[in-house]
Amino acid sequence: MDKIVAALAKSRPFHNLSEETLREIIPLLKGSVKFFEKGALLIDEGEYIDYIGIILSGKLAVSNFYSTGDESLVNKLEPSYSFGLEITCTHEKISPFSIYALTNSEVFIFNQEVIFQKGFIPEEYRFIILQDVLKFIANENMRKYHKIKIISHYKLRQKVIAYLLVEKQKHNSNTFTIPYNREELSKFLCVNRSALSHELSNMQKEGLIKYNKNKFEIISLNL
Repeated sequence: MDKIVAALAKSRPFHNLSEETLREIIPLLKGSVKFFEKGALLIDEGEYIDYIGIILSGKLAVSNFYSTGDESLVNKLEPSYSFGLEITCTHEKISPFSIYALTNSEVFIFNQEVIFQKGFIPEEYRFIILQDVLKFIANENMRKYHKIKIISHYKLRQKVIAYLLVEKQKHNSNTFTIPYNREELSKFLCVNRSALSHELSNMQKEGLIKYNKNKFEIISLNL
């Protein structure tokens, strides 16, 4: 149970509950721990979802796939991150994306009705959880808004600059580490990987940025 407690304590829906409270309600969630090998599909686009998952270990990718074989990376999820919340809050409960394991991963899964309906866990705790669920969904909406704003730019350099400026704002610093490697970043920005690497190299030569792998420093950037 310790691993579940540690993950839930850092997850958005449960982070305002004490460790003692989490140990009390975890059995009431009636969840289970599932293991997924690297590459395994957890959720398929168009699938009906009535459960919530909390990542205990590993990394997951949230993506859309197209008939051309191209992949658009929506987000990369790491331990303590929850998924399924925004889907289960909709009337249809149909996933608009796929989720698969980037690495071997463990996930704690429980049915959404446990927190959205009365009678499963004490109301005082459920109220706190629901408040944080609302904040989580609001933050997800803002994150998706930023992505739409980034990829709506026509030129590759504009997409890169827009993304880096969002990361600068998020970290409140000109120096930051992004969560994506080059392949993942190209999928997130919906661009060709080779073209992205070439553009980053040119921007560094022009003195606009400095970078080493996924660590970046903004020298002078404007859209």
